[in-house]
Amino acid sequence: MSRAARFLVIAAAWALPVAWLVVGLLLRPSDGTVVWSPPLSGGPGWGGSLPVTETYGTTPLEVDDRITEVDGRPVRDWLSGAASDRRAVGDDVTYTVVQVGASGLGQEFQRTVTLHRFPVAAALREDLPVVVTGLLLMLAGGVAFFVRPELGAARSFLGAMTLIPAGLASTRWGVGAIDLAGGRGLWPHVTSEVLCALGLGLAVLSAVTLRAPPGRLEARPWILPVALLLPFAGYAAWAVGRSLTVDGPEQTRSLLSVAVPAAVLAVPAVLLALASGYRDAPGREARLAVRLALLVLAAGLAARLLLGDLPELVAGDPVIPWDALMLLLAAPVVAGLVVAVVGYRLDAIEPAVRRAVTQGAVAAVVGAAFVAVASTVGLATDASVGPILAGGAVALVVLPLAVAVQRGVRRVVYGDRDLPRTVVSALRRLDATTGTTEALTETLTLLSRRLRLSHAVIEVPAGSGEDVVLASVGEPQGRQPVSVELVVGGVRLGSLHLEVAPDRDPFGRGDRRLLEDVGAEVGTLVQAVLANSELQRSRQEIVTAREEERRRLRRDLHDGLGPSLAVLAMRLESAHELVESDPEQAAEVVAGLADLARDEIAEVRRLVDGLRPAALDQLGLVSALRQRAAQHELTAGDGAVVWTVDADDSVEPLPAAVEVAAYRIVVEAVTNAVKHSGARACTVTLRRDGTDLHVRVRDDGHGLVAGSPAGVGLFSMRERAQEVGGVCTVTSDARGTTVEARLPLRLDGGLDGGLDGG
Repeated sequence: MSRAARFLVIAAAWALPVAWLVVGLLLRPSDGTVVWSPPLSGGPGWGGSLPVTETYGTTPLEVDDRITEVDGRPVRDWLSGAASDRRAVGDDVTYTVVQVGASGLGQEFQRTVTLHRFPVAAALREDLPVVVTGLLLMLAGGVAFFVRPELGAARSFLGAMTLIPAGLASTRWGVGAIDLAGGRGLWPHVTSEVLCALGLGLAVLSAVTLRAPPGRLEARPWILPVALLLPFAGYAAWAVGRSLTVDGPEQTRSLLSVAVPAAVLAVPAVLLALASGYRDAPGREARLAVRLALLVLAAGLAARLLLGDLPELVAGDPVIPWDALMLLLAAPVVAGLVVAVVGYRLDAIEPAVRRAVTQGAVAAVVGAAFVAVASTVGLATDASVGPILAGGAVALVVLPLAVAVQRGVRRVVYGDRDLPRTVVSALRRLDATTGTTEALTETLTLLSRRLRLSHAVIEVPAGSGEDVVLASVGEPQGRQPVSVELVVGGVRLGSLHLEVAPDRDPFGRGDRRLLEDVGAEVGTLVQAVLANSELQRSRQEIVTAREEERRRLRRDLHDGLGPSLAVLAMRLESAHELVESDPEQAAEVVAGLADLARDEIAEVRRLVDGLRPAALDQLGLVSALRQRAAQHELTAGDGAVVWTVDADDSVEPLPAAVEVAAYRIVVEAVTNAVKHSGARACTVTLRRDGTDLHVRVRDDGHGLVAGSPAGVGLFSMRERAQEVGGVCTVTSDARGTTVEARLPLRLDGGLDGGLDGG
């Protein structure tokens, strides 16, 4: 549906209640009175007189007047239809009224009223909260339909929210005394009541179809008539019951009340339909929408009961005037219903509403308990309950203020010790990706300010085993600091030392949770800062290694291959000059150049192998190592170290960097065994698990000399493992030496690693 079509539908829907109010109110004579109140509302009934419940505009009649005669005819005659007369604007009508004074005695008066148009402007001003409530309902229905016009629930919701406000013409501005005595009659009142009841039926239909599976109405066509007729079933039961129990004017009044009996059945039906829809909701979003609608409706009804009906029953008046109460409740309820119908941000709004309803329920239970206790005390002491309730209300207002003042004073004296969440939240907002010193200094500065510290220090272990200061703020004042261990993932990263300012109270047992939370957050920050620092250092090492490799390659090309190629070029020129004069000499020169060219080709291969062994690209890691072992056995002769490679087929394929690192470590370990261990055999084992490649080189030599420093080869293996984020360890005893390396198959891990000699 296009935007223009949606606007037209909404405008037509809104025009219905507005047009009906204009027709029902302006096109009739009025005496400025309303004598109608629904029987279920507890208002004064009709008997031998009509009670004036409300007046609008200028009229000599007053609220609480009881009209006994109109133009000399008793009210019963007018209600029974025995008397009839046509009234028009400008006619003078005489009313006989009875006013009950403070003494309880009634006095009879004659009032002459000149009929006029209904004072719509005065009624709108006096009933502004009710009018705004009706406009809110109409706006809510329009918004829901405009956003989701394809939903049956949105269409039903639009109809309900536009028809229910039509009941204003019968509830607030309903039957006047002149309407019963020859005015417009009762048909406008009945029409308004029927329209309101029909709106309630559409509300039931909207609840049934809210987030229902597609095709529910087509599969169950009886839902539509049942939902629309359900409120009228409530009225029918009411009418039959009242016809059997009352007669005369009060029976007429009961039969004129359609909307309220319809609501008595429609509202529980809406709640039951939502509960059933929540049980049968096809998905999470549908479940959230139905639950949100159920929550806001239940909360609105509970608030009306607690703030209006129960106080009126106990004390005679609601806590908040009815008009203002309905406006306050209508705004959040219809907003929640619109969100449920259109499905707007349900993941965020529904949990917030659920928490608010839960907190409100707790407050209501506490308030009800207080009212019960106050009533009991009043009965036991014969005291008035009103002052007790007023004192409780004042206490509820003053208590949060007192708590806020107390919290402010404690915050000034002790800082944020009582607010660990505030401190932790502030620590979480710090950026650990800044420089090491800046991030940790900012952390300690924040703690010093929030916890009123004079000195704060972060220490981390050094290579010597002692802790060194990583960052500090302030100066020590001689008080005993509190130490908090910084442990993350079971690994101790260091310690945090906090010294409270001399004019502040030291930390106590009650601050243990705060210190634990602070230690956890600072530990995480220290871990991130150290990891960032290690990453920067690793990057610098990578850049340095790359530049050193480039320098070596340039040196080899410039000092080795370059001059050799220059000599080759000069000899080729000499051979070219000898081709005509001395061919035999030229042939000898060319033959010598072939040997030189083969030497240069070998040099180029050596340079290429220095970058990445060619055998790895041609054969793979396992086959390359086995080829190297076979070549070693052929060239070394008898009595040389024999080394073998033990690996299964699951080892490969491997990342290129891991292949090079493993190859270099194995070759270096075997070379060390050949040169220094006096071994007869050496075994290379390669194993792969889900995350790492495990390399093990074991010889049967005499092992390392105790106390001897690690050589260049050991450090080379360590660096090879570190470059890919792995670990290399060396162990040695009288039975030989073992080199073990763990190389991660994923190269996005940390760049930590090490080599332990022993």
